Amino acid sequence: MSSDMRVHFELLENPDRVEGIARLLLRRNRLTPSVLVLCPDPGFAAQLDERLWTIHPESFLAHAVAGNDAAQNAQQPILLATSIIRDNKPAVLINGGLEVPPDISGFAHLVDFVDGWDEGLKQAARERFRTYSQMGLDPKYLGSKT
Repeated sequence: MSSDMRVHFELLENPDRVEGIARLLLRRNRLTPSVLVLCPDPGFAAQLDERLWTIHPESFLAHAVAGNDAAQNAQQPILLATSIIRDNKPAVLINGGLEVPPDISGFAHLVDFVDGWDEGLKQAARERFRTYSQMGLDPKYLGSKT
């Protein structure tokens, strides 16, 4: 594991991870050059897909749900997937789930979340933070900017 990977946690104050991720992408100017959002299930990916079309009143965040066509996936600046795929050569991995993602090597930046509204979910975030540290990474907590 490369210790050069930046890992940071952001605080979600409301129980809507889809909205938190959509606002993060908008606020961070889409986290360019390319992003993979690891979704816990297809329903989550569908909700986030819909929200990214409506998050900004004058436009949308260019994205797609990963499909079987690697060439099509490769064209997406933001790719939503239920597993780690690298078709769009993502530099940034956003963890939409509650577990440490498998095979995080090769990403320059990993974003995870602390669900501040639920004590059990906060504890799960602490465990992920600890796991990243044990992997030789230096995770940071940035709080909330929403």
